[in-house]
Amino acid sequence: MKIVLIFVLSLVTITGGLLAQCNPYFDLAEGSKWEITNYNGKGKFQGKQQSEIKALNIEDNGWKATVAMALYDKKSEIVYNKDIEMACDNGIVNLDMTRLIPDEQLKVYEDMNMKLDVDNVEIPKELEVGMTLDDGSVTISGDLSMTITVTITDRKVEGMETVITPAGSFECYKISYSVGTKMVMNVKSKGVDFIAKGVGIVRNETYNKSGKLTGYSELTSR
Repeated sequence: MKIVLIFVLSLVTITGGLLAQCNPYFDLAEGSKWEITNYNGKGKFQGKQQSEIKALNIEDNGWKATVAMALYDKKSEIVYNKDIEMACDNGIVNLDMTRLIPDEQLKVYEDMNMKLDVDNVEIPKELEVGMTLDDGSVTISGDLSMTITVTITDRKVEGMETVITPAGSFECYKISYSVGTKMVMNVKSKGVDFIAKGVGIVRNETYNKSGKLTGYSELTSR
């Protein structure tokens, strides 16, 4: 399975504090741009995602945002463009579960009457060490040779860590979870997200069932 992408998780502010009253971990401004870079377990470049907030609408209980994203492969050639819709409602931000589906598969399935059944995971406005978070899943079906289902379970806030990326140094909550992928066979893996206030998730790590690092993604510019 690919590196778990975090393109809709690292929503970075240009003007700090804009919408902290909804969720302090996702502090947005229209026109904000950022870049996420993907690596394999040995640190070799695998591609990148460049994102921009195209529209941001403030509502009574939070906000709704349209995020434009461009995906690039390991040759830095663009392979996919799409817009992502996300929202914050009463302090809760939903994280897009389609990030767990390999990009090349989403591109292939785009013209095959693809149907998505999504139960997104959430980030509440308050995190504490030891907290258990909700599960999530995404299923792809339609005119396909198989149905693909990815689930996230056992989400837990494990602790606080300082994470350093090319974009800076961040004090983060560490959130671990289990990932199950059902295609031809069932594949189990582990994921870890590092989330910072005002930035979102600045780093994600993926491990196989034996605990070996298979890839990671991190914020590289904003």
